[in-house]
Amino acid sequence: MQLKAVFFDLDDTLYSGFDAGDTEGFVRCGQYAAAHFGVNAADFTALMRQCREQLKVQLPREPEIHDRALVAQHALESLGISPIAHGEALHDLYWAGVLDCITVRPGVPELLDELRARGVRVIVCTNMLVGIQMRKLCQLGLADKIDALVTSEEAGRDKPDAPIFHLALKKADCLPQQALMVGDNFEHDIRGAHAVGIAGLWLHVHGEPAVTADFPFAEAPDFMQAADLIRSLL
Repeated sequence: MQLKAVFFDLDDTLYSGFDAGDTEGFVRCGQYAAAHFGVNAADFTALMRQCREQLKVQLPREPEIHDRALVAQHALESLGISPIAHGEALHDLYWAGVLDCITVRPGVPELLDELRARGVRVIVCTNMLVGIQMRKLCQLGLADKIDALVTSEEAGRDKPDAPIFHLALKKADCLPQQALMVGDNFEHDIRGAHAVGIAGLWLHVHGEPAVTADFPFAEAPDFMQAADLIRSLL
């Protein structure tokens, strides 16, 4: 059946540098806390990370776990500090650090343009909150190369749960067998897509061990080779 849509994860798929940005963002939060509250910057950075992990346990697969203002709220309240005047500032500082570090992967703009020129819908299907994902796409110069954005905030659940894939299919106006999911997280992107009948292409860029699955999937070690595989399906 003809390929009608390609669903791309965003973070670490269409761009690189999130880990560096994550580190930079939390460092900036620590610096803010040191300047405003007199706490040790490194200790506050570690506290923010700890609170993020606690939220993942408290709200498994809920989009709210990605809200850095919520992370900041928990961190500040644990120190007995009211977060109301500072939560959004910490949120903005964190994401400014991320945005300063991310770089679009080679070959991404060209492939997205080619897919759309050939009538294939390009959908970004990503965990995270809609506002920051829009900011990332603008920062990367990809805003006008995407047909639709699907976030877990909009779908109500993170990948690998089915609602986000169902919403992507609805926006693409296609059947599962007419779509391909491309992503760097095997469990979230590839196994999650397979569960609803969508084929997957794993961008194997993090050095994880090889995966053995009870279903077929494609694999590429970098985006340029992934792009060639996608072109072979057109």
